[in-house]
Amino acid sequence: MLFIATMEHSPDNCWAREENSETAWEYISGIGERAEEHDVTLHGSYAAPNEHTIFFIMGAESFADVSEFLGEPFLQDHTGDVVPVLTFGEVEETVLGD
Repeated sequence: MLFIATMEHSPDNCWAREENSETAWEYISGIGERAEEHDVTLHGSYAAPNEHTIFFIMGAESFADVSEFLGEPFLQDHTGDVVPVLTFGEVEETVLGD
């Protein structure tokens, strides 16, 4: 199952701020290992710094795996949406059947 996460933080809580940078780089530098630990395939991770928004495209068997991957401290410092999505092919198959 594919998921897209859109996570936002406030300018005051930005991970680029000096007082937050250690936490940020610890999380970011270990993101591949973290994904593997939680059975998440990370297809892409993107940042829009001016908007204080981070995007993840992930594959996982369950929403629980995605939640554990994002986990602390990320979910403490961000709000956002995690949405399961389908490819156009999957939508066609669902709508038209076999």
